[in-house]
Amino acid sequence: MKSKEEEYKELFHAEALENFEELNRLFTDLENDHTEFNAINSIFRIVHTLKGNAMGMGFDDIAALTHVMEDVMGSVQQGTMSLNKDLFDSLFKANDKLGALIDALKTGQRVSYLGIKTKLFVLLEKHQKVADTKADQDTKVPEPAGEANPAPVAEETNKEELDSPQEEVLVPTGDTSKNPQAMKSEITFTDVIQIPVKKMDELMTMVGQLIIERDRLITLNSVDGKRTTEFEGLQRITSDLQYGVMNARMVTVGFLFNKFHRIVRDVASIENKNVGLVLQGTECEIDRNILKIMSDAMIHLVRNAVSHGIEKSEARKAKGKPDKGTIILSAHYEKDNVVIEVADDGNGIDANIIRRKIVEKGLASKELAQHLSDEEVIMYIFEPGFSNAEKITEISGRGVGMDVVKKAAESIGGQINVDTEVGMGTTIKLNLPSSMALKGALLFALEEQEYAVALSYTEAVISLAKSEIHLITDGLMAQYLDQTIPIIFLKDIINLENLADCQKEGVLHQSFEEIEDDAKLDVIVLSYAGKLLGVVVDRLLQQKEIIEKSMVRPLEKTKLLSGTTILGNGKVCLVIDVTTISDLMFKTLAQKTVESEN
Repeated sequence: MKSKEEEYKELFHAEALENFEELNRLFTDLENDHTEFNAINSIFRIVHTLKGNAMGMGFDDIAALTHVMEDVMGSVQQGTMSLNKDLFDSLFKANDKLGALIDALKTGQRVSYLGIKTKLFVLLEKHQKVADTKADQDTKVPEPAGEANPAPVAEETNKEELDSPQEEVLVPTGDTSKNPQAMKSEITFTDVIQIPVKKMDELMTMVGQLIIERDRLITLNSVDGKRTTEFEGLQRITSDLQYGVMNARMVTVGFLFNKFHRIVRDVASIENKNVGLVLQGTECEIDRNILKIMSDAMIHLVRNAVSHGIEKSEARKAKGKPDKGTIILSAHYEKDNVVIEVADDGNGIDANIIRRKIVEKGLASKELAQHLSDEEVIMYIFEPGFSNAEKITEISGRGVGMDVVKKAAESIGGQINVDTEVGMGTTIKLNLPSSMALKGALLFALEEQEYAVALSYTEAVISLAKSEIHLITDGLMAQYLDQTIPIIFLKDIINLENLADCQKEGVLHQSFEEIEDDAKLDVIVLSYAGKLLGVVVDRLLQQKEIIEKSMVRPLEKTKLLSGTTILGNGKVCLVIDVTTISDLMFKTLAQKTVESEN
């Protein structure tokens, strides 16, 4: 059991991290508009509070750094210190060190901060001397008779005001009957409590186990395959509990979006570009764990939008655009998913340049690259090792980054799409589930083994006769809603010893040749990256909400499977990885089409 001191430390750490992120946003706002007095006052209030809390907890390093930051902002408030680039650079560096000191409370690492503390102190002293000299020159008047040394009194008053900014203190007078305000005073409590994320995850795990046991009990007590009404109350209560815990883990996307003010500012400064950030839909809620997984991916998207997308001011003016580029981070709901978009009004992506790059890097043959559509070519920017940067900089051109975005989205059952127009800009769309805890799935069987596929990838379920499926260029095709889609028998893929064997002739239609001519086939139409794929299974079972668990060693590297779940009958159900199957099949079919044409 944790001691009180450890609990207080955790609470301080959580609040200090929020303060650190808020300071980053406020410093960025203030840099864009030096007259933003609300930002000045807010910064002063935050560092003052953080200093006091750190002193109370005995975190002397944090207290010392925030103390000098408080003095600097106090001088800015009073007008004795002007805002300029040198000061902002120093304040941003100081806040970075503050963040490192806060992290060090968990890691125990030693953080060197005396350099930036000294620089801020020197800047403060320099401006104070200039202000004092100017004041002496402007106010050399005879002192009124009877008054001695009034300046120290004023200076002491200002210092007291700095130490207690806008704080209301209730001082007991002993006789409350003569003090109506004292009688009205009351103790208030906040409606928000802080709970460590680890505790919420543990609670979600226990709820998941409860749901599995509930389903097992219902299955065992079913009569002739029909559910009895005895467990309806249990089912309702456990479902309410499950959704209650899920909602407790939800946070607004603004929790992540607000961190990008500083990132855009820093990247634009390095690239010498004028870029603004616009946030939309910050009130949309999503599972905190999803935001955590997607945070690195979002950083790569935003950095690439500034580095690759937005042009420099001179180039934008030459194109008739505003000299300041714009990055828009937005979120909105689509069915049960949250869609996050990163849009810029920059260069856009030229498919012909990408086509040439993927041939140069050996990601595709020249013949295959010419055969691919512009949309298919552009998706190669998410392949490992691909980079469209003309030169290597601190921000881009190292061949890493965009593949992280695709892997992160797919790891949580999301999808990614790109909409671009040369010269006008690019929008990258992330379609993400709102929760990781519960996933809608379609259950089906291959022989005696049960499998699941995420409903987020499921377009439809149809029945086809063998005669409606046609063999074309060593692949199977069928008509669905007036368009031709590829068809695969999942059994053929599952039975492969190696996925590379898909390239072998006849592998993709072995089961097709073995079935009878009058056979009716159950087909699941999957949708991924704007493409449809028909997957033939032995039997369709039911639609169900599942709690997916990651594959354990040594099976975690099995590409065809994304995870497992336990059904009410106690059997382990394997979850199919749609992204792997879709990428594998379309690349294989495209390669075979090129080979047949040649």
